[in-house]
Amino acid sequence: MKIIQSNLEQIKAWRNNYFRSLTLFQELYLELMIIDSDHYLLQESNTTIGYAICRRDGILIEFYLLDATVPECSVYFKQVIEELSVKNVYCKSFDHLLLNCCLLQSYPYSLLGVLYRDHHIQRSQTNTDLIMKRADRSSVEWIMKQDDTIKELFETEDQLRLFIQNDDVFLFLINDRLVGCGTVLKTHKDWDFCDLGVWVHSRFRKRGIATSILSKLRLFAVEKGLTPSCGCAIDNIASQKAIEKSGFISKYKLISFKVSRL
Repeated sequence: MKIIQSNLEQIKAWRNNYFRSLTLFQELYLELMIIDSDHYLLQESNTTIGYAICRRDGILIEFYLLDATVPECSVYFKQVIEELSVKNVYCKSFDHLLLNCCLLQSYPYSLLGVLYRDHHIQRSQTNTDLIMKRADRSSVEWIMKQDDTIKELFETEDQLRLFIQNDDVFLFLINDRLVGCGTVLKTHKDWDFCDLGVWVHSRFRKRGIATSILSKLRLFAVEKGLTPSCGCAIDNIASQKAIEKSGFISKYKLISFKVSRL
């Protein structure tokens, strides 16, 4: 098999096939890594059979093969691991092909995140005093001067400005006091799936406000014809409780496999 350096546009159709092959949709945390990764076509006898995406720090985040070549997936996977000097593999637990390849290699693993794709019955009432409004450029200074937990939602000021420019950021107020903010981000511009994000000011935490914000964001997304999902770090217990009280349930995890070489 040949591994050929490519670009995002050249693998676009292959990625669409990959998305269709998943039982659930892509995770935004991984999708945001795509632009800073290297992209490769996988070819056998001058015919493309799949693709791979590897972050520049050695983290493999996507590996896809045509069904006809799946019986040889372990061989192709090992070649990708070696030639791309992969150190870790980030795998959604519903990405069955990639999960299968990692398990066949007996790689040690740890859990990175909790992925919420299903919604059941909300376990707490939404705060009726909570007002939702779209953020604008004047909101940037207030948002960025908050404590470091704000970086769980916006990694940089440039990212925040981009999200606001795309009308993806919302402010939440109670009695005209700003208590938090949230995001509704399309996971991929060509697909009708989105990721919900929430942050609450430290003075207003442990009051169920995060859960109420998530409920409002979810309703907004559904009304826009989007399928909402969310996720959080495996050790962020507070976020997990808020997400689950809003009605989301998780059957899936984001797994980090550590590549071991003899």
